[in-house]
Amino acid sequence: MPNTALADQSEEELVRRIQQGDDAAFDRLVEICSARVYNLAFRLLGNADDAQDVAQDAFLRVYHALPRFKGNAAFSTWLYRIVVNVCQDEIKRRKRRPMLFSVVDNEEDKPDCSSLATTGDTAEEALLRRERTAMLQQAIAMLPESFRLVLVLYDVQGFSYGEIAEILKINVGTVKSRLNRARNVLREKLSPARELFGVTGSHI
Repeated sequence: MPNTALADQSEEELVRRIQQGDDAAFDRLVEICSARVYNLAFRLLGNADDAQDVAQDAFLRVYHALPRFKGNAAFSTWLYRIVVNVCQDEIKRRKRRPMLFSVVDNEEDKPDCSSLATTGDTAEEALLRRERTAMLQQAIAMLPESFRLVLVLYDVQGFSYGEIAEILKINVGTVKSRLNRARNVLREKLSPARELFGVTGSHI
């Protein structure tokens, strides 16, 4: 079945088709989930190449694990749990390797005429936004892993406390505590650059 016939299928319907042996449905599932998976991996790892590798590895694990997926949790929660596990494996492998922030040096991130036309930003505004994004990503990447996970899942990905507790297999109270501490640490790390973020007081 061509992918065009799957365009209106929900994730749950695609999962059912995949479990019935429809590989085209898996291609479609990857298509609609790849950006979310990559973005999560990038926020957790801080490196575009590593995030791409993790995304591929995660989808490979998803493909092999889907026959055993029972639907007891939402598919997105189950998927993110796999992505987080793959990211944690990558973090363990590279503990002694320095963090690389490709967002800082990536030429594709530099503002150009086409991006300004779509966002309405001036060149100065686009550059400022890029600097803020790079600094924020670096600050997030320097957080302890347990803090970084809950911060990214809640503040960036928009998951609820309960969903994060399910993804990380911790209780809701722990999620709230880690999120609060993560925000405090992040605020401290960004405090020297508060003017960049348009804050003139003592706190970001």
